[in-house]
Amino acid sequence: MVVSHYENNYGNAVRALNAVRRELAALDAGTPPYRLRGLKREELSLMGSVALHELYFGNLGGFRRAGPNSGLGRPDWHEVPDALAAEIAADFGSASAWRREFVGTAQSLAGGSGWVLLTYSRRQKRFWNQIATDHTQAAVDAAPVLVLDMYEHAYQMDFGVNATAYIDTFFRNINWEAVLKRIEAARNDQPLPNEDPSSTKDMPSVSVEELAAQIANGSGAQIVDARQRDHMSRHVDLMAGATWRDPDRVEEWIAELTPDKPVAVYCSYGFDVGRNVTKTLIERGFDARFVRGGIAAWYASGGARALRPTAG
Repeated sequence: MVVSHYENNYGNAVRALNAVRRELAALDAGTPPYRLRGLKREELSLMGSVALHELYFGNLGGFRRAGPNSGLGRPDWHEVPDALAAEIAADFGSASAWRREFVGTAQSLAGGSGWVLLTYSRRQKRFWNQIATDHTQAAVDAAPVLVLDMYEHAYQMDFGVNATAYIDTFFRNINWEAVLKRIEAARNDQPLPNEDPSSTKDMPSVSVEELAAQIANGSGAQIVDARQRDHMSRHVDLMAGATWRDPDRVEEWIAELTPDKPVAVYCSYGFDVGRNVTKTLIERGFDARFVRGGIAAWYASGGARALRPTAG
């Protein structure tokens, strides 16, 4: 469900936003006002969709069963972590009161559409829960610190009409560390942190857009699909022009690469697997970069795919 959501719904928003901006850039002085107005409205909605989806995915992935005194993880997911409870207590009375309102707000959107946000107002210096519909309703100078997608595409594939089960699962998988970092940034009038785990300063990388441009320019980049063997056993497609290599057997296939040509390495989402293979190639003297976002980002951007050759 998350893969489909990322590649299709989020990916479509990214592609549509890029298309709208290209159209805006091509407008001339004779463009009718209604056309400009319509494009600017569409741009605003798409900008909101892209940003909210990124925040939503960024605050997922925090499932844990830590001890009751850890401050972040608890055996009972109904309890809010101590660190967040301390942040929101003044504005909601208690953490349980905040959670009750947040969940109730989400349930009110079941069968409909919209976002539920825990938002921090930099102007008012306070938190509140809000609904955002059409990706555009947000208070002035406010920062969403916890984002829940209540559009049906976010849960229907796995949960059907049972939105309550989806909300429960969401709460069991919140990345509270990401939420607290957003709160710290908002309180200090700083931009929300970059939560892309594939983005690092100490590892050379390339975006899918940059890679597509390199391919179009005939750079001769060698593209390595480094997804795990068990993952590839369930998939027959890969990035057009790529060759699958087992990430656990780098030493066996590294000699097949051309030393004087750049190498782009991707895995499923551009996280540890792609980075580890890239690190190994760099240590062996290759001009290697991992692809940020992996093959999921490539497909989301509309990149071409091909079938993996069958053995024998």
